[in-house]
Amino acid sequence: MRAALRIAAGLAMVGTGAAVAAFAAQTGALLFARWIDLGSAADRLSFASAMGAIGALSGGGAGLWFALALRDKDTAVARALAMAASVLALFAMAVGYLAFAVTTAPPPVQTLLVAQIRLGGQAWSGLAVAAAGPRLEAAPDRLRREAQADGSTLVEVVLPLPEPAGLRAVLVRNDGADLARFSLDLPGDPPATANYSHWLTPDRRSGEAATMEMRFRIERRVRR
Repeated sequence: MRAALRIAAGLAMVGTGAAVAAFAAQTGALLFARWIDLGSAADRLSFASAMGAIGALSGGGAGLWFALALRDKDTAVARALAMAASVLALFAMAVGYLAFAVTTAPPPVQTLLVAQIRLGGQAWSGLAVAAAGPRLEAAPDRLRREAQADGSTLVEVVLPLPEPAGLRAVLVRNDGADLARFSLDLPGDPPATANYSHWLTPDRRSGEAATMEMRFRIERRVRR
């Protein structure tokens, strides 16, 4: 009975050490990744999971050493092996930290064009805006309409730039029909701008396009 209790207590020490060390190692890895600001969310989670697993080995080894130290019999060899395993796991964690810092790229950055378009009137239920590159078009992330006091409509839209091809123009459509084209010819990775540009006119100011104006700014958002 006494032997069974000792075994149970020993297993509890090993389990407790492994759980506490795994939690501490995983939390520390997440804080470290956030501090140096490297990697995407998936990269950071993988790093933290690996460090948590290694931390569990280190904590389990420490718990086993403590459990063996409480026994009456000579357990010097077993304690030495348990401590060696714990220290080796700590060394592996240090190597993991170094590897993450050296090999992980900075988090990806999404370049966005934030455009405001002024339209005459308010009958624009089928309005759509797209960013046109040499080979593709990017749909808007967000489109918001706001009625103005003078009866016009202000549309704000966020467009992902089609990297690396760049952005040739912003297209305005209504019910599937092209209304206006604002040529910009931006590179695929332009720098961010603090303010909006001046108001631009479309390439052709005929028909409904004659009432349109657009201004824009560039945002660069980190994607986690």
